[in-house]
Amino acid sequence: MVYICKSGYTSKSFTDTKQLLAFIQWPKSTPTGTAIREWLASFDKKQDAPAPKLDMAKVQREGFGPEAHDPEDPTANVKMVT
Repeated sequence: MVYICKSGYTSKSFTDTKQLLAFIQWPKSTPTGTAIREWLASFDKKQDAPAPKLDMAKVQREGFGPEAHDPEDPTANVKMVT
């Protein structure tokens, strides 16, 4: 995640939240400092969505990618045109 922060007349981009917090210099003891830290922590708590289940029979019937080919013989039904 990339954060772009403006402080005064300077703006910087950060990928590390510790560097971002050092740049803005907002104390933890203030309500705003606490809110900023909670907001930054909220991005870390999100989990990735689970991958959907694949219907392999449908993929082999209708698909065209590598998962649609026979794993035993990847050259089955392959024709070369020159």
